[in-house]
Amino acid sequence: MKVLQILALLAAVSFAFPSCRQEGEEGARTIRMGSFPNITHVQALVARNMSRTGEGWFERYLPGITIEWSTFAAGPTAAEAIFGRTVDVTYIGPSPAINAYAVSSGREMRLLAGAVNGGAALLVAPQSGITRAEDFRGRSIATPQLGNTQDVSCRAWLNEHGLTCTLEGGGDVRVSPTTSSLQLQLMKQGKLEACWTVEPWVSLIEQAAGARILVQEPQVVTTVLAGRVNWLQEHPAEARAILRAHEDLTRWILEHPKEAQQRVADELTQLTQTPVDPRLVASAWKRLTPTTALDIDNLRQFVRDAQKADLLDRVPPIEGMIYTLPSP
Repeated sequence: MKVLQILALLAAVSFAFPSCRQEGEEGARTIRMGSFPNITHVQALVARNMSRTGEGWFERYLPGITIEWSTFAAGPTAAEAIFGRTVDVTYIGPSPAINAYAVSSGREMRLLAGAVNGGAALLVAPQSGITRAEDFRGRSIATPQLGNTQDVSCRAWLNEHGLTCTLEGGGDVRVSPTTSSLQLQLMKQGKLEACWTVEPWVSLIEQAAGARILVQEPQVVTTVLAGRVNWLQEHPAEARAILRAHEDLTRWILEHPKEAQQRVADELTQLTQTPVDPRLVASAWKRLTPTTALDIDNLRQFVRDAQKADLLDRVPPIEGMIYTLPSP
C-alpha cells in the first residue's frame, strides 16, 4: 500500500471522527505545536528549551497563550497528528507535509515557512567497501520511516543512479525503514552497511560507528513549518504571531550560534534522557542552514521524487500549499 493510501485512510478517519475538542471551543488559549528530537528542528529545540527555562520565545509573541509541545519520531507521524487534529502547527519534513496536502486535496495542510536546509546524509559502514552507487546493488539502506523526507531522498538518489527499489523490499537495492537510534545500534554492531538519516544521528553514527558520509545535499529542504488549515483559518492573529516569532527566532539562532547550540544540546538531553555533548551539536551545525525561505522548486522536486518512488499519486498545485496571511 502506498504511503499516499495510508495517509488517505488516516485522513478519512479524522474527517469522520473529529477530535472531542471542537474548533473554537477554547479559542486559542493553548496552541499545540509539534517537532522531532533532531538538530534539523533547531528552532523548535531552542524554543522548547527557552520555555523550559522560563524564557519562552513563542510565548513572548502570544501573551496569555500556552504553547503545548508534542514530540514525533518522524514526519508521517506528525502528519497523522495534523489529520487527527491533535496538533495545530508543527515542524515537519517536506515530503510528509506534501503527502498530507495531497491526500486531503489541500484541505488539511499549509506551509508557513522554511526552517532548515541540509543536515541529512547517506552513511556507509567502514567495513562495507561501498564507494559508489553501483556498490549498493544487492544490498540494503536503512531510512528512518517509510515516506519520510530521507526515505524519499534515498529512493530518488537510487533511481537517479539507475538502481531500483520497491515498497515491498525488492529491486536492486532494499530500502528498510529503521529508526535512527536503531541505525546507530546496528551500525556499531556491524549489522548495517548503510543508512540515510539526519542530524544528530549523522554525526553520532559517523563518530561512534566510524561510518563514512557518501552523500550530502546541503541545499535540500529538510524541515519546514506547517499548520493545520482549519486552525489557521480560525486563528489568523495567532498564526501571524507564530510566523513572526519563527522568523525572529531563526534570525536570533543565526546571530547567536554558540548559545543556540548549547540550548539544542540541553533540550536534546531532556527529550532523550541521554547526555548530548555540545561538541556533537557543533559538528552537526556545519551541515545545516536555518532559514525561513520556502524553495518552491525544491518542493516540486520532492513531488516528482515521491511519484517516481510510487509513494505519491496526484498532488494539487504546490503553490496552493503556501499559507498566505490574511490582511490585518
